[in-house]
Amino acid sequence: MKFYVHHYYSYELFWYFFHGAEIKENPPAWFWENRYNKNVKIVDKVSIKCRYKGNDIDVIFAKEENWDKDDGFHMLDYSIKLIEEGYMNDRGWNGDIGHNRLPETIDFLLKHKSKKIIFFYINWEPCMETEQKQLSRLNGNILFFVDDNSVKYSKNQKFSHSHILSSYLFPDTIGLKNFYFFGNYLKYKNDFKYRLNFPVRRIHVYKTDIVERLKKLNNKYISVSLSSFTDYGQHETNIEKTKYKLNSWLKKYMDVYIEKRGYNIQDFGGEWNWNNMNEFLWKMFGISDINLIYETWQRTHINEKSISHILAGKPFIPCRYNTIQYYEDMCRKYGLEYEEYPLQYYDYIFDIMDTLDEIIKNDEKYEVFLSKLKRYVLKMRENYIEIIHNNNDVLDLLINKNDNKSTSLI
Repeated sequence: MKFYVHHYYSYELFWYFFHGAEIKENPPAWFWENRYNKNVKIVDKVSIKCRYKGNDIDVIFAKEENWDKDDGFHMLDYSIKLIEEGYMNDRGWNGDIGHNRLPETIDFLLKHKSKKIIFFYINWEPCMETEQKQLSRLNGNILFFVDDNSVKYSKNQKFSHSHILSSYLFPDTIGLKNFYFFGNYLKYKNDFKYRLNFPVRRIHVYKTDIVERLKKLNNKYISVSLSSFTDYGQHETNIEKTKYKLNSWLKKYMDVYIEKRGYNIQDFGGEWNWNNMNEFLWKMFGISDINLIYETWQRTHINEKSISHILAGKPFIPCRYNTIQYYEDMCRKYGLEYEEYPLQYYDYIFDIMDTLDEIIKNDEKYEVFLSKLKRYVLKMRENYIEIIHNNNDVLDLLINKNDNKSTSLI
């Protein structure tokens, strides 16, 4: 089985596409020409031979070349393409640039639709109408993977848990790998000031409603933290006065204010994904035993908030139970066992706020609850690594199709 990967070679990208593969010798992590700077692109073709579940695999990082070849699969990842072309820095949400450049990429793929093409469109968030229109054009021998399982574009659309998970690690642009190793130290920390913290970074009315309800509990063990992110408007297309009013209102209720900008070691830089995640790890993970997290998408997408907590083994409660269901669905897919979540099903956090208040105020009940929550998250952490190390949904699909002697796409 041969693959032409149409990207510049990097060690991280090899494992992103081919995680789970066995290799006799480690693939090269650096070359002579880029030994001092990882951002210097490897211009040469790189060939690597490996095996996956008994199948020989020949990988060729061919950049923009070899599209004429018919003896293998052609792989292209849209987000990585944008990174390589300098249009975006962080792995993930493509924004307006991604939307605007997508038609030309689809046009290019359709010109080569006689080839066997594997196309990744990992976007972190549900596809907008403009993206849906373009992705619906993909057909023929173009097999494409998205991280949005709520919309079906064509019969050739697939959903790979293992590649979506890997997209957070390879290339490692938002630092989620750090959460995994940080977890080895976090488990020994026992001097948290609060039992439950609700961290607010990007502000909107839904979060302020939660803050207001939490404060009405008058529970000394529950805190609200606010990031200085809310003082700036870098990611807002239109800076609304309403948001600044909400920000001013929220400051009256906060227990912890996280200043991202300061002198020297206290400075956490600008408002890009990677240092927002650093702020989250080094500042907010040390406030309380448990974090209450708000995620916009729960059951159709993986989210950086929940997966960062799982990687670190950090106990968390999502504002919607759908987040828990998402990860349990993932475990069931791979036949992995998981602990029972210590809260019964709820639609929204308001449904269980009084219950949490009672548990958190009662020392005995709280210790039992925290212990169960820790076991749940640590088991999920173990399962996540199991999925990444031993499964590759794309390769499994291709191998199974070949074993069945399918005459379809692959």
